[in-house]
Amino acid sequence: MLSDAEDDLLDKALAILSEHFPNYAIAVLSEEDGSLHYDYSNWRIGRMLLSDSLEDMSEEVGEIGNWAWEEDEDEDYE
Repeated sequence: MLSDAEDDLLDKALAILSEHFPNYAIAVLSEEDGSLHYDYSNWRIGRMLLSDSLEDMSEEVGEIGNWAWEEDEDEDYE
């Protein structure tokens, strides 16, 4: 469960999101007990956004969307 301070912060974040975006979903973990809290503009949008996000995160790193990270093998990282 979110603490009162965390709940206030989440309320502010949701207010900002809903002011600027008609469709949104947000998920957070409580710092105190690690509990999950999520909210969305409506059930269908929340389900779609969270599902699509999980699908995107399941793709191979560096191949997101229509572009890929370019690795420079000549660069020395010391």
